[in-house]
Amino acid sequence: MMVEIQKGKIVGSINFLYDLSLVRKQSRMRRKFINLLDEKNKAVLDEREEILKEHSEKDADGEPIIKNDHYQVKDQKALAEDLKELNDEMIVIEGGDNREMIRTMKDILRKFEEEEYEGEASEIYDYLCDQFKIDEEEENKNEEENAE
Repeated sequence: MMVEIQKGKIVGSINFLYDLSLVRKQSRMRRKFINLLDEKNKAVLDEREEILKEHSEKDADGEPIIKNDHYQVKDQKALAEDLKELNDEMIVIEGGDNREMIRTMKDILRKFEEEEYEGEASEIYDYLCDQFKIDEEEENKNEEENAE
């Protein structure tokens, strides 16, 4: 049992999950999942910083030039490609110690299946359902019931 989340979808996922109204175990597991995503996001921000440094103009000492809190980028297209590549990379959350959290997150997503979402919330909800394979589980259950 594992879940993969695109690095570019971490913040949206955190924001979406944070706004859900949950209690007890579901709230605790959501908090655990958000904390895990937050740790991963900090690493992504560090990687992003390194990419910015790599693509920035350098001073005489080889240090990146920063003006008004912004790196002076020498090749915007190359930077955009590298950032897109970073955002498309996946983080993997495997079962083991996270097994119960993953199961509970699936239950949470199923619980909110009848809710209406708009815009980014709709996109993130659908994305999380895909990543947690909510629809596949329902199809498997239906197939098992029909086989009996």
